[in-house]
Amino acid sequence: MIDEARKIAFRVLSRPAKVGRINDTLHQTLSNTSLSSREKRFTTELVMGTTRMKRRLDADLAACYRSRYDHMQREVKWLLRLGAYQLHYMDGVPPHAALSATADLARNVNLARAVKLVNGVLRELQRRDHAGVFPAEATPDELATAFSHPTWLVERWLEHWGRERTVDLMEWNNRRPTIWFRQRKDATHQQRLAQWAQSRDLTLEAHSRLPDYFAATDTPAALLEPAVMEQGLFIVQDPASGAIVNAVDPQPGEVILDLCAGPGGKTAALADCVGPTGRILAYEIDHQRVKQINSTLNRLGLENVDILPGDATSRPLMEADKILIDAPCTGTGVMARRADLRWRRQPQHLTELSSLQMTLLEHAARHLRPGATLVYATCSLEPEENWDLVQKFQERNQNTYLAPMPSAVPPVWLNDNGALQTFPPDHHVDGLFAVRLQVS
Repeated sequence: MIDEARKIAFRVLSRPAKVGRINDTLHQTLSNTSLSSREKRFTTELVMGTTRMKRRLDADLAACYRSRYDHMQREVKWLLRLGAYQLHYMDGVPPHAALSATADLARNVNLARAVKLVNGVLRELQRRDHAGVFPAEATPDELATAFSHPTWLVERWLEHWGRERTVDLMEWNNRRPTIWFRQRKDATHQQRLAQWAQSRDLTLEAHSRLPDYFAATDTPAALLEPAVMEQGLFIVQDPASGAIVNAVDPQPGEVILDLCAGPGGKTAALADCVGPTGRILAYEIDHQRVKQINSTLNRLGLENVDILPGDATSRPLMEADKILIDAPCTGTGVMARRADLRWRRQPQHLTELSSLQMTLLEHAARHLRPGATLVYATCSLEPEENWDLVQKFQERNQNTYLAPMPSAVPPVWLNDNGALQTFPPDHHVDGLFAVRLQVS
């Protein structure tokens, strides 16, 4: 069935780009297959890895092709990328298996006429050195190709952080991310989780900074089985997202507004913290994300959330103890998890999104009563969406001030301004930013 896994990977990768996020497409596709857990992991690695490394794969393949690679049929390119990824990045696939399986795949997807070409290019690729070290004088474009990122992003990062940290970030983005889980707040769910893990002989490793978070490094797939997920024992969530939840500091009985709530992980964590006497009002404009929020809440059995579909930038907001703006952003801090995001982002998105972020922030601040707290957060590494935007907001709204972070937010994740700011290679979590604001 591994051949079927390759076929599914090809179908997901060769779909029209406008279909949507590759993570969502892959999840939906795998949910409707009879593949085993092992085969699903193989398919996921093929799809995500080939997507991340697409630019590097294309450069390597073009060097092995005697004609114009950019004129090659799109579907044949995806065949070659899949084969090349297995050759260079999947140690568990022997080279002969990568070659023969890619040729077989070509026949199975009605591209038999391309078998000779595929074999020739991949064999030439196999003979060549796969260099990974680049001279100090390498241009931004050369680095971007080598580490499979867009040149415009690499140029920005080199300007902000220099070569070493930019390379560290790109290497982080090209790794398979660790899957983290947040355990439920109540003792009953925690006890059931511990009993389940013991019955499976699984070791759950707590995060060093946020003990409510754990990973099962060797066997995360066991936790993602539908029968396990349906028990509602945990939330799939990175610890950096947990730090944003802790920045909100949700307390039992509070009413909290969660703007831009999809896909629902932070919404669920907030609801778990405020308990049955509290209430979360979750605003979300995207209908698909509303469905995801509902699915998460139903799985966890949380009934203290009101989902309010619509545009949170203009509609009246109810009075609340706290407001979370988990703002739409470029997502440059989570590119390891969202494999296709680096290819979907364009320079103009930074301007467009920072404008939307300011609109959200100013609208929410108008509904912030004295004593209440507003947390503004992004999963971006870009200053224009983070500290620069907060400073501009405060210049325009001089009755607002920064409030200190609660002790539950790891102090080592705070920058010199007291804002939560994680850098993935340094902190080994997603790259996120957050500040707490109050009005005088």
